[in-house]
Formats: sequence, structure tokens, C-alpha cells
Amino acid sequence: MSHLISVQLDALTALLAELSALGVELQQEGQLCSATGRSLAAALEGPVGADAGAAGAGWTGLVTALAARTLAVAAALEAAVASYRAADAGIAGQLDPGWAGRVPVPR
Repeated sequence: MSHLISVQLDALTALLAELSALGVELQQEGQLCSATGRSLAAALEGPVGADAGAAGAGWTGLVTALAARTLAVAAALEAAVASYRAADAGIAGQLDPGWAGRVPVPR
């Protein structure tokens, strides 16, 4: 049995933009965490400095992984939106050849 799926492409596009921006921000935060961890390790002597450097490295790994996964979700969402838009345009073109390329208006 098939189910109807309703997709709001403009809402998905807005979500895509937010995810992409978040991914970029997280990449920048990862770089900041890395630099801060190295600075702390250099500034503090002994085991305290080593622990601070390790904590910075751990946060860097975490934030970098989160950034990569956020950007991967954004890329998958971008492909899905493009696919939905192409399918929508194809169906519109079959129904009314003059309709292809125009934006449908919900009623």
C-alpha cells in the first residue's frame, strides 16, 4: 500500500540553508577549539597543560565530526529538494506543457 507524502519544498530549502550555515559555523568552532587547546597546553605547565590540551583536542574532534555530519545532512537534503523539484516539474510538464518551469501555488 502506498502512502501520500506531502513535501513543502520552500520549507526544506530554508532548512537546508540553516543546516549549511550551522555546518560552516561548527567548522569554524572546531578550528577555534583546536587553537585554544594548543594555546592552553603551551601556556600551562605539567599535567594540567597536558590535560587542557587533551580536552581541546577532544572538543575539536567532537565539533569537527558534528560539522561534517551536519554538512552531510545538508547535502542529502539538497539532493532531495533538487529531485523533488525535478519530479514536480516533470509531472507539471506532462499535465500542461505550458506549465513546466513555473512555480506551483498551493490552494
